[in-house]
Amino acid sequence: MKAVRTFRRGGIRVQGGREWTPARPVPNSFLPNSAVVLLKQHAGPAARCLVRKGEYVREGMLIGKGESPASANVHAPVPGVVRDVRRVALSEGGEAEAVIIALEGSFDRLGKREERYLWKSMSRRDILNSVREKGVVDTEPPGVPLYDLLSREGATRLLVLNAIESEPYLRSESCLLVDKANEILDGFDILRKALSPERSVIALDDGQAATLLGAAVREGSRPEIVLLEPRYPQDMRRQLLGTLEGPRMPADAKDDSAAQGTLIVRPSTAFALYEAVVLAKPMLERYVTVAGGAVKRPSVLKTRIGTPIGDLVEECGGFLGPPARLVIGGPLRGHAVHDLDAPVTKTSAAVLALSPEEVGSTRRSPCIRCGRCAEACPERLDPDILFRLLESRDGKRAFACGLDRCTLCGACGFACPSRVPLVASFAASLAARRAAVGARA
Repeated sequence: MKAVRTFRRGGIRVQGGREWTPARPVPNSFLPNSAVVLLKQHAGPAARCLVRKGEYVREGMLIGKGESPASANVHAPVPGVVRDVRRVALSEGGEAEAVIIALEGSFDRLGKREERYLWKSMSRRDILNSVREKGVVDTEPPGVPLYDLLSREGATRLLVLNAIESEPYLRSESCLLVDKANEILDGFDILRKALSPERSVIALDDGQAATLLGAAVREGSRPEIVLLEPRYPQDMRRQLLGTLEGPRMPADAKDDSAAQGTLIVRPSTAFALYEAVVLAKPMLERYVTVAGGAVKRPSVLKTRIGTPIGDLVEECGGFLGPPARLVIGGPLRGHAVHDLDAPVTKTSAAVLALSPEEVGSTRRSPCIRCGRCAEACPERLDPDILFRLLESRDGKRAFACGLDRCTLCGACGFACPSRVPLVASFAASLAARRAAVGARA
């Protein structure tokens, strides 16, 4: 049995919200009567809209063309009539254009036998073209197009399939591993063919998924399997690299230098790559965890992109009571939303409806100098000192004390008994610094 490893310092243990057992295999959610398809589901500018109101679109049809850096193509997740093209609010803030598709007509893929292509005979250029054409993005926010990640210059030193879900509630990646282990491994092998990395690693926790995926690794496909403790934030880039690299990665290394020559992908990204290359299928759906204390029947659902989150909650029995907070993504790094019409996107791992008991008190009280925030910080920072410096408008000293190393993981805010708004303060300062640097560039 392999030893279970973890990162060196800080972190928190939060395993709540996983007391329920997901259905196997994961069921399909109901198709949305009206799909809200955002033309910005990626890191860069929104894709250029290719359709007009009243036009009929087929399942998988290209409706948005990614023409700018870090932009990706967008495809129709369902067949139907374009009822509107309008701007809608994004869960992470701001607005973007969206295509509203009323479900109508027959499906080209759903329920039909799919032709498979022999990817082993494909060239690297063919693989990259398929990834770009089918709009595949990294399923971790902000959704960097996979084509951009695969076509960057320089040798790839380390390729990692990151299956760790260290945030509470999240089960989507684990369920996908159970249902689609062989397809995910094929997707990982396609990545290995495209990049020829010096080292390939599959990072798993020591639970059931590790056993299942470990048994699925075939002869001739021998990535290194590493078992990791799912202590939060083990699945974040710096902590994951620190665990895998060990002494070779300095504890104070900057993100850019630490991640140079590395690519970390989720199982959902590898599966989307597999579907794009082997099935010539765009990103049309993804596994979504629907959970939280305010949800009657927590579930993982295979969901069409563009499905309103309210439809998913309704399919899970609705609310037990008024939720104190709605979140898309994990409870620590996700985005709070206030509209049940907000749609599922390529980067939506979860929809959480948290009860008042789970959210707890949001009333701030004076800092008691307990030091729990510093103990929880995996970056060896002192959040109390950083916050005090920012409160006194001394941002220069805050950055000198390491604020630029903050990953906004939220561990300090979770550990703080006084509910001091540490993460909000750090996020605002980091955003202001990025804006200032961008304005000077």
